[in-house]
Amino acid sequence: MRTLVALAALAALPSQAAAQPVERIEPPHWWVGFEDPTVQLVVHGENAAALNVAEDDPRVEITAVERADSENYLFIDLRLAAGAGPGPLTLRFTVPDGTVIEHAYPLMARAPGSAARDGFDSTDTVYLAYPDRFANGDPGNDTVEGYVDGLNRTDPGGRHGGDLQGLIDHLDYVEAMGFTQLWLNPVLENAEARNSYHGYAITDHYRVDPRLGDTALYRRLSDEAAARGIGLIKDVVLNHAGSNHPLFQDPPSPSWFNNDAVFFPSSHQHTTAYDPYVAQTDRRDFVDGWFAPTMPDFNQREERVARYLIDNTIWWIEEAGLSGLRLDTYDFSDAAFLDRYMNRIMTEYPDLGVVGEAWAYDPAVIAPMQTGSPLAPEGQPGVPSLMDFPLQIRARDALLAEDSGYSGLISLYQFMVNDRLYGDPSDLMIFADNHDFDRIHTQMGEDPALTRMALTLTLTLRGVPQIYYGTELLFTNATPGDHGEIREDFPGGWSGDAVNAFSGEGLSEEAASMQDWLRAMVTWRRTAAPIHHGDMIHFAPLERHGTQSVYVYARRHEGETVLVVINKGDASHALDLGRYGEVLDGYTAARNMVTGARQALGDGLSAPGRSASVFELER
Repeated sequence: MRTLVALAALAALPSQAAAQPVERIEPPHWWVGFEDPTVQLVVHGENAAALNVAEDDPRVEITAVERADSENYLFIDLRLAAGAGPGPLTLRFTVPDGTVIEHAYPLMARAPGSAARDGFDSTDTVYLAYPDRFANGDPGNDTVEGYVDGLNRTDPGGRHGGDLQGLIDHLDYVEAMGFTQLWLNPVLENAEARNSYHGYAITDHYRVDPRLGDTALYRRLSDEAAARGIGLIKDVVLNHAGSNHPLFQDPPSPSWFNNDAVFFPSSHQHTTAYDPYVAQTDRRDFVDGWFAPTMPDFNQREERVARYLIDNTIWWIEEAGLSGLRLDTYDFSDAAFLDRYMNRIMTEYPDLGVVGEAWAYDPAVIAPMQTGSPLAPEGQPGVPSLMDFPLQIRARDALLAEDSGYSGLISLYQFMVNDRLYGDPSDLMIFADNHDFDRIHTQMGEDPALTRMALTLTLTLRGVPQIYYGTELLFTNATPGDHGEIREDFPGGWSGDAVNAFSGEGLSEEAASMQDWLRAMVTWRRTAAPIHHGDMIHFAPLERHGTQSVYVYARRHEGETVLVVINKGDASHALDLGRYGEVLDGYTAARNMVTGARQALGDGLSAPGRSASVFELER
């Protein structure tokens, strides 16, 4: 960037007359009442750098104006006065020929309680849905003029027509299944020629992709979800943009993107984030590298880039009434930027739910990123929640492996000691699968019993459970790792579908049974305080205690106890009540929360073969 120049000293730059010197201003509007009273306005238009700008509103002060390498940008720093009220601000732009362009810039009032909004926590269960693959509520936006990637449901990597209206139409289903948070993969514009449906190559940070809807519809989804007790989590991509983004096609300067806007692949070596022996060149290869040539990597060390991304996140929290953020590829971003980002977000929204994606399988790699971790660098704010990839892979392997002294359920039991590394393990987001993984039913060899075990662990261990859409229907993917198959259309979301999972019409007996079971589990979990807030005590699955194929743990809170029994063995297993006396003491019966069956502890307690049993203990 060029050196800052005081507004009074700005001189008109040589320029040809421009028909559209102010094509757009980002953010398009702002709010009064933030803890930080500043906002950066990015003015984009032909020869915008030739403009002078002024205002005479006592509510605001222009503290700096800056030009970039590209003549098509002007950056304006605004500071809002303490107690400034809402109402339009008039910005006066003067072009070199003396013409004055007045631009009304809205300053809005924040919604009551905006700063204190509730986020997500361990009382919630999150439903992850792919907007393009969930339901087509508006066929009129299936293909939109000006966008190359149009409707093609036969192409696993094509757009299938799902949209925000489809989600609104089926919020009753999400509510009936018991979910309390809705996480959508990115909904912002992806004007890419191929695979644009996935949303992670953003080409306009202030526009909902018109093939999904618009900003007003996104807000309507949020409001209607909130009316049902469901929060909306936005998938935020800080690390990169799409190659057709105007900021990449005409960057303010090459320094806006790593490697001077020339493709350089990331090494994907997550350990470099906190490796005590790391070479800085390896660290740069990870953080500064790109995912793909179509995903240019933001240089967040550039001041204007950092402010652009922070302002954009705050804008969407206010505009869409969000309850939380899921930060894509969290650890790929610059560490100093992440500190700044998290400090600002949590200052403005102390209770907002924020989860970071750091796709590594070693707790020692991801734990330092969480707020309060004993492994975190001093002064690092961290992120409140992380996607618990380490637990996902260990639970999967434990269920698939033969039980022995070293593998199977004992490995999961031993793994839980790693919770000492986190700031608060109950804030971690735990999951059996997601949009990047093979479906959990596929991972479990399409064995419904094992799939139930995996989901029982997800719903009853510490943390915030996330369930991927279609898991309740035993979705599978025949081709390992095939994203198109992993992101299958939800049956009943399109006119003419032979199967309708929303109504149950045409579902196989196996799929209907899983849907009913998961609905019962998630609904029960909504009021299960020991699962939300309870401590955990677990028992080693050892042969000396009768079998290595039974893992037992209890969640306890204020005199209430839930007992979970994972039995991988073929035979029913009678629990040795003396062995589990420290969690059973004082209780007289156990009620299976799914079947409702009640067992008097005096008669013993057993778990059927190849089952996951969840018991509420009664006094």
